[in-house]
Amino acid sequence: MTRPSDENTEALIRESLEHLATRAPDGAEIRHALDQRSRSRPKLVLALVAAAVAIIALGVPLGLRAFTAVPPASQRNADWAVLPYEPGWLPDGFREASRAVKPYPAPQTRIWSAGELGWIQLTTTPLTKPGEPWKVAPAPNQIIVHGRVGMVSELDRDATMLTWSPDDVYVLSLTMYGVKDPRGVGQRVADEMVRDDRARVSGELRFGRLPPDLELSGVRTFMTTGGGATDVEATFTGQPTAAAVVTASLRAERPDTGEFEPVPLKIRGTDGFHLPKRDGRLGPQDETVAVPVDGGRWLVVSGKRDKSALLDIAEGIQLVPGDYGWFGRPPE
Repeated sequence: MTRPSDENTEALIRESLEHLATRAPDGAEIRHALDQRSRSRPKLVLALVAAAVAIIALGVPLGLRAFTAVPPASQRNADWAVLPYEPGWLPDGFREASRAVKPYPAPQTRIWSAGELGWIQLTTTPLTKPGEPWKVAPAPNQIIVHGRVGMVSELDRDATMLTWSPDDVYVLSLTMYGVKDPRGVGQRVADEMVRDDRARVSGELRFGRLPPDLELSGVRTFMTTGGGATDVEATFTGQPTAAAVVTASLRAERPDTGEFEPVPLKIRGTDGFHLPKRDGRLGPQDETVAVPVDGGRWLVVSGKRDKSALLDIAEGIQLVPGDYGWFGRPPE
């Protein structure tokens, strides 16, 4: 079993995500394509013919898998921190490394890593118009998952994404980066995908005071060399899918200030520091305030707001019990 080391897990995932993001198709476009309604009988017949072609091309026995009964549509979870799906099977060595969620209609994400064997990302996106059929992809790019037609996309030479809808509520995207035989592995993972509804994203931070134009828009939990870490994001009110305006993070490592001299600042009654907006070794960095908290960890608040606004947000942050018990586990 190969497993990522404590020293490189977070860096590997971050670098891989950034590398993949530059090549991935726009998620909104994918969701829009999957939401298109077939409004006429000729189009429906054409879709069924295309599905049959895909079945033959993929070598799937028509009587065994093509039009098997589909379970009744599941309801979308009212609590967006609940994760509705998980793989029932993954190749040996893959262990869960990260969980992230955003409010409806944004997606939820889980990542399993196996070090040099690659990583697998599952993205669960609510359908904006539940119950509507797919737009069928061209036959060579189709997959069949329990009688439902999906599609496969080659994002680059190291990344492959399978997309399908297991019910009438969600669209699943399974992205494999650096995985050997990604289409074959992805097909089996898709075939053995199961409902979860038990797993949650439960971090250790909660926003207290936020500016009136901002609201909670995301939670991510993952593991670093010092233990569990949590990020919470806030974006513009009423725009849950917009990019984060402010991020608060809790982790063991002291923030890297690079070549910049931090400015001492009292935060939450403790000696912390402030860093202005700057260009660092990882690119442009937002305004930042940071302070050590109980347990020897660091609370860091950064974003596209000035020092006084970030300081006020940091003062109102609540530290609560979190759950990292899922980290490093294979699918159950």
